[in-house]
Amino acid sequence: MSKCFLIDGLNLIFRCFYGIPLLNTQNFPTNAIFGAIKTLTKIINLEHPSCVVVFFDKGRDPIRQALFPEYKANRIEIPDPVKVQIPAVREFAYAMGCSIIERSGIEADDLIASFAKKYQKQFDEIFIFSTDKDFAQCIMGNIYQIIPGTNKNSLGTRIDISGVMEKFGVLPEQIVDYLALIGDQADNISGIYGVGPKTANIWLQEYGNIDHILANANHIKPERFRTLLIESEGILQRNRQLITLNQNIEDIYLEQNKPDDQAYNDLLNFYQLNSLPKK
Repeated sequence: MSKCFLIDGLNLIFRCFYGIPLLNTQNFPTNAIFGAIKTLTKIINLEHPSCVVVFFDKGRDPIRQALFPEYKANRIEIPDPVKVQIPAVREFAYAMGCSIIERSGIEADDLIASFAKKYQKQFDEIFIFSTDKDFAQCIMGNIYQIIPGTNKNSLGTRIDISGVMEKFGVLPEQIVDYLALIGDQADNISGIYGVGPKTANIWLQEYGNIDHILANANHIKPERFRTLLIESEGILQRNRQLITLNQNIEDIYLEQNKPDDQAYNDLLNFYQLNSLPKK
């Protein structure tokens, strides 16, 4: 069975940096590098994938920024101890046989979503490896999300369509509207004041999507939201645009890569990561 793993690179690096005590090689931090190598090795050894593709951000999406200048404005600048490890993780991933994909002005989330859709029929299973809840909108058929865990014998929680229903109470195709209603604090997107997951679930189960919710705003319960919903139509449509991942990037290609043990070992020696396997 052919498997393809799509790794949210920066998400992986941040998790490793904050999840592993600080390591240093001659005053250079290496904990994120160490954790990323361990994670990629775990994926390769447990799942034996046909390919592993690591995606990196190269700037925020200018369309989203123009639509909503406050988009992701709550995020702090990447700390230097994290920033300096990103090129090393990229080098290690490539030496381990992973493919690397990044585009200026295109967020990694959009690249992952487009890749998954484009190559869906080429693999029996495609796994998006990230904690980002936005990817729930991509889950369909043979496309899954894995929420990384800490069990050494498992990669984490595998989320399929029923898993999205269990986690969020809505279908994958309703995730965008669900997040548009409740907001997404991680991206500095505010939802409708007072609307939480439970209320959003009830509305989406009854009306299906935001368009039908707005069309029936005068009948919405609780009644206190009726006027607020009508007044918030512009915010909801904006939120939809911000949250919807671009699945139609055309110039995205899988360039198969082969492991290079010599390059990998040279990197291990350079960063003095002597406890890691040599191939």
